Amino acid sequence: MRQIERIIFMGTSEFAVPTLKKLIQDHKKPQLVITQPDRKRGRGQKLSYTPVKELALEHDLEVYQPTSVNTPSSLDKIKILKPDMLVTAAYGKILRNKILNIPKFGCINLHPSLLPKYRGPSPINWALFHGDSVTGTSVFYMNRKMDAGDIILQSRLSIQPKDNYGTLSEKLSEKGAHDVLEAISLIEHGKDSPVPQNDRYATYSHLITRGTRQIKWHQTADEINNQIRGLAPHPCAFSYLKGKEIKILKAVPTYREHSSVGRIVEIEKLEGFLVSTGYRLLLIKEIKPQGKPAMSAYAYSLGANILNEEFTDQP
Repeated sequence: MRQIERIIFMGTSEFAVPTLKKLIQDHKKPQLVITQPDRKRGRGQKLSYTPVKELALEHDLEVYQPTSVNTPSSLDKIKILKPDMLVTAAYGKILRNKILNIPKFGCINLHPSLLPKYRGPSPINWALFHGDSVTGTSVFYMNRKMDAGDIILQSRLSIQPKDNYGTLSEKLSEKGAHDVLEAISLIEHGKDSPVPQNDRYATYSHLITRGTRQIKWHQTADEINNQIRGLAPHPCAFSYLKGKEIKILKAVPTYREHSSVGRIVEIEKLEGFLVSTGYRLLLIKEIKPQGKPAMSAYAYSLGANILNEEFTDQP
């Protein structure tokens, strides 16, 4: 039996936290945690720790935050620890072969999709954008190509109609944490049987940009709703109303139709307001107006005089 005891963990975002927590709980406490540098956030531009760093410090783990993990100094720091394995989850940087070749039993990565579908940085968002009913997690051996390594194991997860990016990310991060520990156990017992990915079926999930987030009202109500779900609760889909940006956090497609596009055609008491799209009306239920906290769309409509106003592409 292989003994995997010396582990280096690499992760940055909230998605990676359950995996690090699970490693600690299952007596696979990393000898080093590598995460991205602290960032300035919020209006006060206060320096903030990454979620992974916060957890690591709570458990007295050594934290390393290089600007680039592929520099000679970073390589030396990793080499001197002689790791059995490097485990990554939502680290956010590409690792070069010089790092991948260091650990005795390789480097494994947790990815929140059923690879080779949705390789790249935004798989959860894109699964929701496309209205998928099923997604999952993949744990694989890393190689020089992004998210293209041999798969150790995969788990499927149903996407519920009310799921958004926040809820689905949480579910996948918890499921993925268990999968990582199971993958390590398989490797230790020599039962990993990695399966190569078929590149013919590979798709790519692109970075989320401002253009990705902006609503195009000529699309159908279902397509726009999937966009809203895929970006809530952050960074949010948005549009402009009466010259100001409106972020939309929650909506429901209806079966009702209307000839215009992007127009607020009705206020539905206690529910929100109905907007015409390229196909059927979309009931907007929760929004975040520019410079204000999130609120119900109906509450916003009471004092905003928005009936028959149109959403626009520009302020």
